[in-house]
Amino acid sequence: MRPPVEHIQFPRKTWQAVTEHALRELKFHESCDKSSRIENLRPYYFEDETENAFGRQIWCFEAMGLQSGTGRKLEFGVLEFSIEYGLIELSQCCWFQNEKQLEHWISQRLDPPREVASCCSTTKLWVYVAILSILFLAIGWTVSLLRFLNVSI
Repeated sequence: MRPPVEHIQFPRKTWQAVTEHALRELKFHESCDKSSRIENLRPYYFEDETENAFGRQIWCFEAMGLQSGTGRKLEFGVLEFSIEYGLIELSQCCWFQNEKQLEHWISQRLDPPREVASCCSTTKLWVYVAILSILFLAIGWTVSLLRFLNVSI
């Protein structure tokens, strides 16, 4: 469950920066024309900066544009910001055709899958083999040293 960000009062500078980034991304987005506009810009996720980690903000918006032949076209966008030393920096912008894709992307970013990489089991195997080989070498070296010193085992 995500923390509620609707009740957070963001400073005016934050709103201006986010709006400017959204408009800039809309301008460079390939399927939007000059009459396109941003609608419903809203914060979705907020993680404050701490002494040990940078902060993070995720903002969502809809872009309304005109498409030749079909009329209006609604696309969904998401902006992910990193908060570093009090400064807001755009780290990623993504566009989606529907809200389900947007929600899926956000859930992947906020709750990444907890799968163990397949290389981990192979790495564990190699570590165990290395430890066992060192153990056998040590036992073999000890036995040969004791035989050399004519000590009965």
